[in-house]
Amino acid sequence: MKGKYGGPMPVDEFYQALYQDRAFFDRHAITHIRAVYVYFTPCDEYGEPVTIRDQQGNPMDGYVSAGGYRSAADAYDRSAKLEPVPLRRGFSP
Repeated sequence: MKGKYGGPMPVDEFYQALYQDRAFFDRHAITHIRAVYVYFTPCDEYGEPVTIRDQQGNPMDGYVSAGGYRSAADAYDRSAKLEPVPLRRGFSP
């Protein structure tokens, strides 16, 4: 499946457009995706391509994202059984 965003646009507008497209996933009951490849051409505010360079000045071809933040709640083992602990001995609700 492919998606396309027109440009040039500021990075913040791209993020907003991507966020708003969540409605597409909801509408089509897409709950998981295996991989996402984002192809983009960095440009200046006039749409002219620019070259992104690393700290040594070499042109960069791309990057691999470390992914989004996963909260502890996402990693929680739902099979773990939690036993309630009374506040004091002899306490019963």
